[in-house]
Amino acid sequence: MDQLDAEPSEVWILDVESLEMTSDEVVKELQDLTWRPGARFPLMSNISARQGILNWGASSSLSQFLLEMSAGGLGGIEAAGIAAAIRYTYGKFRDRSQGDPWGESISEDVALAQAKARIVEHYGVAEDALSVQRAETNAADKRFEFTFAHTDGRLFGAEVGVIKDSPTCMRLWREAPRT
Repeated sequence: MDQLDAEPSEVWILDVESLEMTSDEVVKELQDLTWRPGARFPLMSNISARQGILNWGASSSLSQFLLEMSAGGLGGIEAAGIAAAIRYTYGKFRDRSQGDPWGESISEDVALAQAKARIVEHYGVAEDALSVQRAETNAADKRFEFTFAHTDGRLFGAEVGVIKDSPTCMRLWREAPRT
C-alpha cells in the first residue's frame, strides 16, 4: 500500500480532563459519526482512546481521543456536514469535562509549533520539509488555521487552539500532490 493511501485525510484530536463519560461511551459516539445514513459500511476511519491519571500536586484523569478519517468518496457538502457533526460532538464532550489545558488563549507561535508537531506525529513527515503557506488567526473563535506545503507536493493543514464549542479539539488534514 502506498503511503498516501495509508494516511488519514483528517485527524480530529480531543484532549480532555476528568470527563464525565466512560471511554466506551465516547468511542461509541465517535463510531456513530462514521456511519452515513443508509450506508452499508462506515466511512474509512480509525478511532482510538488513551487514558491516564496525573498525580503531580493534584490528581486528575486525562483522556485523549483520536478520530482519523479518509475523505474518499465524500462530496464537499457531505464532508462539511460530517465536520460540523464532529465539532458539535466534541463540544458536547468538552462540556462534560473539566479543565482546559490551553487556558484562555495561546500565541500564534505556540499554535504553529503545536501544528507542526502534530503533523509530524500523525503523518510521519520531517518538520524541516514543511513550509508555512498560510497562517490565519480567528480571534473571535480563538482558533489558528495553518496550511503547510511539503517538499514532495503534499499539502497539510491544522486548526489549533480554542475551536468553537471545543477548546482543546484539534483538526489535521492532508491533500495528495496535485497532478
